[in-house]
Amino acid sequence: MNRRFFTSDTHFGHANIINLCNRPFKDFEHMDETLISNWNSVVGVDDHVFHMGDVGMGKWDRWDALLTRLNGHKHLIVGNHDRMFQARPAQAERWNNEYSKWFDTITNSGSLTLENGVQVMMSHFPYNGDSHDGDRFENERLADEGIVLLHGHTHSHETISRSTAGTVQIHVGVDAHDYTPLSEQQVIDYIRIADDIDGNL
Repeated sequence: MNRRFFTSDTHFGHANIINLCNRPFKDFEHMDETLISNWNSVVGVDDHVFHMGDVGMGKWDRWDALLTRLNGHKHLIVGNHDRMFQARPAQAERWNNEYSKWFDTITNSGSLTLENGVQVMMSHFPYNGDSHDGDRFENERLADEGIVLLHGHTHSHETISRSTAGTVQIHVGVDAHDYTPLSEQQVIDYIRIADDIDGNL
């Protein structure tokens, strides 16, 4: 059975993210190699990985040599640092074609039913929350209809949060998960933890 994994905000090639997010790497080459090694240590060639955006930055000519080394069938949920984000139509088409070299699907959001029957939404952005003061890109965020959301963007070390309406948000970004994709079972476990917290209130 093909397994499913979730991740976000790899920021391949982005030297400044190391200082901005206090990542434990000596330089971006060290970060890139660790991210690839960690990814391939858990993801098999037939598995599916849903990447919630902000794949990489820096020199474009490095990307192919990096991203083709990542195991699995990859699905991109576009983030604000991905090059098609808010691009003019012609440029967006160009960048979608470029990213399609590495990603089987590219969308702005998505939904899945997990193995335990729970429906989740997927977006780069949480319903509420940001890595800066205030919620940026409000027009790009999904409407909060009470469905569990898997997201990136915040670079938080926290995994479970709540929207202002109380909906569970699961942060799948690498900064919260030892720079490694999160398995579907781990997502299910985090949702169960959130439910248990509710039950004990």
